[in-house]
Amino acid sequence: MKHIASIVLLATLSSGCRADGHGATMAALPANVREALLALCAPCEFADYDAPWNSIDVVLDRTPQRHLRRIEHTGASWLIEYDHGGRGLHTHTVVFELERRVHVGGGSSCDPATVTRCEW
Repeated sequence: MKHIASIVLLATLSSGCRADGHGATMAALPANVREALLALCAPCEFADYDAPWNSIDVVLDRTPQRHLRRIEHTGASWLIEYDHGGRGLHTHTVVFELERRVHVGGGSSCDPATVTRCEW
């Protein structure tokens, strides 16, 4: 049932405002969503879609190891997909739901529950 709810949530998000490519920027996020995203992996930085970033695990300079791929906004939900560089380049998807407070919602690629461990 949880998977069905996630699919419904993602289908709903896909029908809203979408920012791929040049529209996927940190500046496109509201301040509270941006702060919640940065808090997941603190200390970390994100490169906008068209900005330079470090996709490998060798630190050559100060370019971020996280790279925005996609932002979707529908109603009170923000879906953010980003690449995470380093050993084993991979992608994260996080859904923030703005209710009384910003929190990680269903459809995220990693559940923040205590049982699940995730490196955002």
